[in-house]
Amino acid sequence: MSSDPADTAAPAPAPASLVVVDERYCAPAATAFAVTKTISVTGHDFTVNDARGVAVMQVEAAVFRFLQAKSLLLDAASRRPVLTLQDNSYMATSRWEAYRGDSTSRRNHLFAAVRISSPMSLARTKVRVFLASNGSGERIPDFVISGSYYDGACTVSARGRGDDGYPIAQITRQDTAGGALLGRHTYTARVNPGVDHAFILALTVILDEMHH
Repeated sequence: MSSDPADTAAPAPAPASLVVVDERYCAPAATAFAVTKTISVTGHDFTVNDARGVAVMQVEAAVFRFLQAKSLLLDAASRRPVLTLQDNSYMATSRWEAYRGDSTSRRNHLFAAVRISSPMSLARTKVRVFLASNGSGERIPDFVISGSYYDGACTVSARGRGDDGYPIAQITRQDTAGGALLGRHTYTARVNPGVDHAFILALTVILDEMHH
């Protein structure tokens, strides 16, 4: 029998909206985005297109982590930073912190995504996400990414104290022939109604970085 408090009760109903970054990123209907990564000489470039093929966001990151261990999630139209994603990994733990705007100050900290490497993690993916307001000492996550990255499918679920959680988004990977060899990966992020898609897109980028 599991001793995890999150496995002891029935799932709670999904809320009308789930805001992590900003309410303006919560659409009333389900949305889907294509997230494409291409490695260039200047860095890891991610572009995010909506279902119509319109670029809505992009990510600027660095190839050489010792030179720059952070990425910027930008609004494609205005080029304004939406989030700063910082790699704080150590030893066998992959850890990324997310901050509002172009900042890494404590007052702008939004969440941390943590993945602990183990023999089991080679086949299965489990990333725990803790909001800045989480008071559990990182024992009980607010969200969990689970599934199998290498099989190309992961689910983002919202969790809380004493509930099993409920799915809020799906992240799938489609690599074209030869695309992976060229450093090109394409993801589809399907986001449930009312869920902050900037948050899910940030998790998609973090998931890729944790596995490469």
